[in-house]
Amino acid sequence: MHWPGKRYGFFGPLLACSGILLTAAWISPLGAAEPDSTAIAPRWPLDLPTRYLTSNFMEYRSGRFHAGLDLKTCSQTGFAARAVEDGCVVRVRATPFAYGRAVYLLGNSGRTYVYAHLSRFSDPIRAMVRARQVEAGTYRVRLQFKPGEMAVRRGDVIGLTGESGTNGPHLHFEVRDVDNGPVNPLAMGFVVPDTFPPIIHAVRAVPAAFRSRIDGEPTARLLKPEGAGTCGLTGELPQLQVAGPVAFAAKIIDAADIRDHKLEPWLIEVRLDGDVVYRCRNDRYDFSENSLQRLEWLEVPGIRDHWLHRRSANSLTGRQGGEWYLGPDGAGLAPGSHVLEILAADFAGNETSVSIPLLAADVDFPQPPSRGAWLGDPVSVALNTLSDNNLHPFAEVNNEAQMRSILHFSPDNGDPVLEPMTLAVVHGNQNKKQRRQAGKQGLEVAFNPAYSSVSFLAADWPIDAALVVRYLDIFTDASDTLLPEKDPAVMVYRWSKDEWKPAGRLIEPEYHGAGRKFALSSPGQHSVFRDVATPMIFPADTVITVAADPRGQIHGVTLPSWEIFPVGLLDLGSGIAPESIIATLDGQPIIVEPDLPRDRVLVELPDELAVGRHVLHLKAADEAENEAEAEVLIDCRE
Repeated sequence: MHWPGKRYGFFGPLLACSGILLTAAWISPLGAAEPDSTAIAPRWPLDLPTRYLTSNFMEYRSGRFHAGLDLKTCSQTGFAARAVEDGCVVRVRATPFAYGRAVYLLGNSGRTYVYAHLSRFSDPIRAMVRARQVEAGTYRVRLQFKPGEMAVRRGDVIGLTGESGTNGPHLHFEVRDVDNGPVNPLAMGFVVPDTFPPIIHAVRAVPAAFRSRIDGEPTARLLKPEGAGTCGLTGELPQLQVAGPVAFAAKIIDAADIRDHKLEPWLIEVRLDGDVVYRCRNDRYDFSENSLQRLEWLEVPGIRDHWLHRRSANSLTGRQGGEWYLGPDGAGLAPGSHVLEILAADFAGNETSVSIPLLAADVDFPQPPSRGAWLGDPVSVALNTLSDNNLHPFAEVNNEAQMRSILHFSPDNGDPVLEPMTLAVVHGNQNKKQRRQAGKQGLEVAFNPAYSSVSFLAADWPIDAALVVRYLDIFTDASDTLLPEKDPAVMVYRWSKDEWKPAGRLIEPEYHGAGRKFALSSPGQHSVFRDVATPMIFPADTVITVAADPRGQIHGVTLPSWEIFPVGLLDLGSGIAPESIIATLDGQPIIVEPDLPRDRVLVELPDELAVGRHVLHLKAADEAENEAEAEVLIDCRE
């Protein structure tokens, strides 16, 4: 199937006539303050012979977009990260989470470049960071510099790649415009070799109204490739019968190279009977729009697919179209035959497309049930296992008459949601596995076991900020007296991936009997526990041998005289409070790096430290204020 101007939608004929390359064609529309044609093109930030991406621009993250590219560093740390153009460093941060060690470079072009997860700063930056850390007595610091105060030249080393604040070695690299808005680095000259098209792994059709039918049935339908080793859906797909409004979603994954990292396609375009009804193009966005990411995905347990329509509240740049599946009068597509076409493309122009013949009927005269290639697919959230009560992505489908506790939120009521949404509240008890896991994590039920668990369930989650809900709203015979008085050890936890994860603190009631509240950031099963276990520091009462590090120097970055070594620091309950970590070496304060994604701290000894035995004293607390401390013996050898 070949579409006119197929790769680039409305701009296809323009590009075809002009002969302009894709990478050049998209630079101009991205914004003002681009360098003139005589400016030197930015260089690649790494010197590695290959350019592999592990993540790309505007890729899915929970409640936000990925703001740049993740550049693969061969699963190693310590490669030179270089300034991509002349400019100056305007911001530096060192934090235990998020970007870890990060440098913000303001280029002469007006763009800002962000280098994150570094293992080490260049010498001038490191000196200022260490001075501020010593002054503040903590690892976490943020520094701001005036433009021109810390100048760098194109190619200068600004740091070494690492894994600070994250789970694996790579360089997170961003390009931001003059308004500090992220733009696609691929459009700014940072291209990678790519001959791999996106893959359409599955397409879903979802009833969008109570009376809607798909192949004669009220449930969703799924089509995916048959057999192992298939390369996704392509070409013309089997016909689908629809009656009433039916929305579509697809699982589409891109890969830029043979490493098979799962990336986000640059472009998704949908046509109905030849007309473009939806377009999603990932060129740029603003950080204030991060919450709009939740409008782009069908996300229920076990499913995360991209909606193939633009919801009414989705105002993101690069999104066009609307809720086309409603048809001209809200009753669905006009009766008769239609063709739905789906195209996915990456920035290099590799593309995949499918077409779906649709046979639409009047909702009052739907087709009889049909058993075709499209499989039944209950896209819903079950409220319990004893009935067929379910939540569906579209509120009109909910059989709310059979549901006991339903909360409605709407932006019209001032609620922090982007669109109206439904939340079901179901109380119950923890099962044996959950109780056993709580014991392993050092967690005790904080109040009456009869109210040990509350599930907040939703099939759609278009929140703009966390929802403040009452933990005991559904218990007519319960009051805040069942909960303990204010206690730092008491927190709300969410069951996720077979463990309890901290979800926030209880908010004190505004008046007696009001019940405790908490900020619900994610649906799921929640319980209130008291964290009674202290953190673990290991190894303790053993000797760590530390050798001199003879690696010398990377130009602009002095490496440590002693090898950097880890000391385990683990808390299975509320988690380590980073600011609580205090360390001394032979009785003198020393700053250690919290590497909490790997349950440890990293210790860099002073360069002037003498050969021989030394004592590292480490003290830390968890978020529940349970404290632990230990002494670690260090044997420094040449």
